[in-house]
Amino acid sequence: MKHWELAQHSAELGFTPRDAVRWLSPIALGRTGLKVAAATLFADFGDKRELEAGLPGEPLYLDRLPLPGQAAQPAVMDKGLPAPDELRSRDEALAQVAATQAKELWLDFTADLGDGFDATYSVALLLAQERLEVAGDTLPRGNVLVLGGDEVYPVASPERYEDKMVGPYRKAFPAPEPGDSAAPPPGTCPPATLMLALPGNHDWYDGLTSFIRLFTRQRSIGAWRTVQSRSYFGVRLTGGPGSPGWWVLGLDSQLGQYIDEPQLEYFYKNVTTQLQPGDAIILCLASPYWVYSDSPSASAFRQVNFFEQDYLRRRFNPATGSFENTGASVRLWLSGDLHHYSRFEQDVPGDGSGAVPEGLRTQLVTCGLGGAYLADTSELPEKIILPTPITSPNVSASLPTPDLGSGGRKFSRTPVSYPSCDDGRKLGRRLANPFSPFWLPARNPGFGPLLGLIHVLFFLAGWTVFSSFRGRSLMDTLGSLEGAGLARPLIFGVLGPLVVLGALALLWKLFGTSSVIRDRKGLVTFLRGVLYQLTAMGVGLVVVAVLHWPPGWPQFLGALFALAVTFVSGWVLGSEAFALFILGTRGGEVATWMMSGQSVEDHKGFLRIHLAPDGALTVYPLAIDEICRDWALETTSDGVRPVPAKGGTAAGLPAVRLLETPISISREGISP
Repeated sequence: MKHWELAQHSAELGFTPRDAVRWLSPIALGRTGLKVAAATLFADFGDKRELEAGLPGEPLYLDRLPLPGQAAQPAVMDKGLPAPDELRSRDEALAQVAATQAKELWLDFTADLGDGFDATYSVALLLAQERLEVAGDTLPRGNVLVLGGDEVYPVASPERYEDKMVGPYRKAFPAPEPGDSAAPPPGTCPPATLMLALPGNHDWYDGLTSFIRLFTRQRSIGAWRTVQSRSYFGVRLTGGPGSPGWWVLGLDSQLGQYIDEPQLEYFYKNVTTQLQPGDAIILCLASPYWVYSDSPSASAFRQVNFFEQDYLRRRFNPATGSFENTGASVRLWLSGDLHHYSRFEQDVPGDGSGAVPEGLRTQLVTCGLGGAYLADTSELPEKIILPTPITSPNVSASLPTPDLGSGGRKFSRTPVSYPSCDDGRKLGRRLANPFSPFWLPARNPGFGPLLGLIHVLFFLAGWTVFSSFRGRSLMDTLGSLEGAGLARPLIFGVLGPLVVLGALALLWKLFGTSSVIRDRKGLVTFLRGVLYQLTAMGVGLVVVAVLHWPPGWPQFLGALFALAVTFVSGWVLGSEAFALFILGTRGGEVATWMMSGQSVEDHKGFLRIHLAPDGALTVYPLAIDEICRDWALETTSDGVRPVPAKGGTAAGLPAVRLLETPISISREGISP
């Protein structure tokens, strides 16, 4: 059965499977626009992160929490938010993960996940499998699952979280019931699979209210256990005093705003002061700010740079009144937000021989393939430059403009991306193909009728002016179209202005590189869109002028016929013109509509990360070329559970493959 058939069983499932968001549907676009405007206003005048100072802020060191059967830390329990049994369960799960690090540790990373049921649930099912066999390797399920932002679309609310993220993930990895063969013996901990979540911009569209209630109360989502107490986190994965190891940090940048003081205090207390020489950091961000390094003065980029310099690479010592180097470094940057897979690798000066040992280069990875629409990769830069780290402890770097002098840290885009540039362009062209199910008006309900209505309104306005010049009423002029007596003057009256507009557009194309025009890029884009629609309207008017209808029709029937033809031509021709306008606009917000307008659900993926006992880290980028769309209901002890009715593997699961050769990252990298 399809997801809309599953929705008929919502009472048994406990949630309602939803379709993917149709981003250019007028209703969805309007609602999202209002929420975005409200969230932006909220970000300017209020910041819920400031209120998080009242929430527990203890560190989540996996190697320092009590073992099962021991008392939980009083500092945590005294906060009184979760019940004691919830805290014990949380601490036991964390301790169980800590116990595994004597051998090895696995992490999963996915982002941009809470959209349509088929894509979200397909990814969740694969994340929940005890192990995956990929390219001859056995990859166990992650001990820790990191959600890299945008856990719900299009805007956050309790209902949307339940239907689009919590419900699917709970059913994909259900908690074992007592008596089940998979359940642990009485008095022991359940399998330790922790969940850490970072909010993205869509999580912020309700002011972060739903996110805080869902992810900071140490509750379970199926067999995944939420353990954080704030919208950001810092976790030591391995190592300890005198023994360098790995950290994973999640930074809440709240729509690109300044990092709030409670968050900085949390990281200073729980991470900065604990860093030691040789520590390596996985830094998770809500957006790949490195991609926008061509404008390094941007606020969000400056904030990340400030955090890396003054809270990770060095720390302020109040006793001496100066900075001191920590000896730690960020070895892996992770982000979602852009719904594709791409990777930038650190360049090494004088590296022409390629003799640099494997694993020394810092990696910048974007993987936003958890469930939302697929995004293009063709507009990504080939080279980026990050600021040179500050090596002098006593130099202040309080929110500086990033220093790109001395060449900065150079990174090059690696050849493998998902989708590839060629595939992305091929997929994008479907938006303007009327015979494709991904055609703009077919994929976005209401878009075609809205454009048809707009064309009718403009037709009536223009025809009213035309009628006044002829000294006749609007109805008389519309009715006089019978016999196409006005075809010739209309054709010349329409095509003449279009030729002039086309000539102006050509001149703009040839000479529109001046700074005056570049500074008005938004206006230029808008005028180009208007030109496309004027062309479609002109063709529609010509169609109205040359069509004949049976003689003797009453005037009102002739007028209705003209309006109907205008509506249909606006629906079809206007939609096609808008799709061509999107395809012809490179860069900027309009260009992203090429893929968001299609809501592509296939081509998903996630990262599986292996942390070996010797400190070596390996990233396995995994891709799902085709998600599951056919489901059956399996009866369980707590109701029913969707399972694939058919699929690419023996178990019916979607087929998963490696995107590229696993990426090795050593704990110590190249000195900047």
